[in-house]
Amino acid sequence: MFPDSIYLDFNATSPLSQSVTDWLKSGDLLFGNPSSQHSLGKASRRAINETRSLLYSTFNLSEKTESLFFQSGATEAMATFAHSFSQWTLKDKKDLLICYSRTDHPAVTTLAEQNLGSHVQFHEIKINQDLSPDHLENFKYLHSQKQKNPSLVILYHHLWVHNETGLVSPLEDLLLLKSISDLYLHVDAVQAIGKIPEWNKLTVGDIWTFSGHKFGALKGIGYSFFKKDISFTALLSGGGQQQGLRGGTENPLAIKTLALALNDLKKNNLEQITQSRNALEILLKNELKGIGDVVTIPGRRASNTIYFYFNGLTSDVALALFDLGGICISAGSACSSGASRPSVVLTQMNLVSVAKNGLRISLPFALSDETFGAIQIKIQKIFQQLRERS
Repeated sequence: MFPDSIYLDFNATSPLSQSVTDWLKSGDLLFGNPSSQHSLGKASRRAINETRSLLYSTFNLSEKTESLFFQSGATEAMATFAHSFSQWTLKDKKDLLICYSRTDHPAVTTLAEQNLGSHVQFHEIKINQDLSPDHLENFKYLHSQKQKNPSLVILYHHLWVHNETGLVSPLEDLLLLKSISDLYLHVDAVQAIGKIPEWNKLTVGDIWTFSGHKFGALKGIGYSFFKKDISFTALLSGGGQQQGLRGGTENPLAIKTLALALNDLKKNNLEQITQSRNALEILLKNELKGIGDVVTIPGRRASNTIYFYFNGLTSDVALALFDLGGICISAGSACSSGASRPSVVLTQMNLVSVAKNGLRISLPFALSDETFGAIQIKIQKIFQQLRERS
């Protein structure tokens, strides 16, 4: 549609993977209701069952110990488990504490604005200036709350890979928290697939949530695993679909794209994209001298993400310049009514003066030398135009 533009906003939405595109073009699409008993309905059910099997095998999980259901994406999943835990604890006459970070996705942070019942409280966990969770301080606080209220149930949200910065918060660091009884970890794994080593090893957590449009499947489809010993109440009830975990007719077409996209993703070279990111980051650092900088993220990072800013250029203005220059990137913070909002991330990192200026490049899962060369040329032209205007 826009042949001269290069899309570098994969953390927002990944384009459809090649196998998904090819299948959609074939026209051999699933439309039968998977609950129907005729041959077209059975074909849809078979595609769903095959995708379920692939997901369990990809993440090395067992149907005996983990439940799986398909949802519309992470936003629905976050609401589902908040609802489910509130219903569980209400029934058992227990208090619930939902923990989150200010740098979590709004799907999590806005839960605190909802009224889930007088027995539900929210707690903002402590994070360091470098954005890493302060696990020791968080453990001390939660341990003290548990001592005060032994029947307290804790739902702890953990952002595995941050969408703005690419910061990876390792799952193994959560082991200390797991020593607290009745604490359940919900891992937001939306940005992990295909972007970090061992993205398919789901350790430590109790709940894991994914969105298909982040790795080449259709929008409006995602999935969550959770341990079977967790009491679960569906957010959407209906005709008993998905073993009662989510009501409503399943979308076999979208579900099949999950399997197609994941199979494509397994062929990609993570090391190659990391090298491309490093090379592009060096170029940006040189171009930004005196007018901005690349944000330094300590520790592990997603292989495809670069976070940077201009000193005197807000993100909404900078985005327009990049777009005109043929590169589609993203602001580091949400925009509303054309006005850039301060980034919670940059504010937390004490970069208050440029908090409205954050920008993110998120590279594709595979990048040819030709495309990388074209990116370099376009970026250099954009910066040249900026200097001429200033």
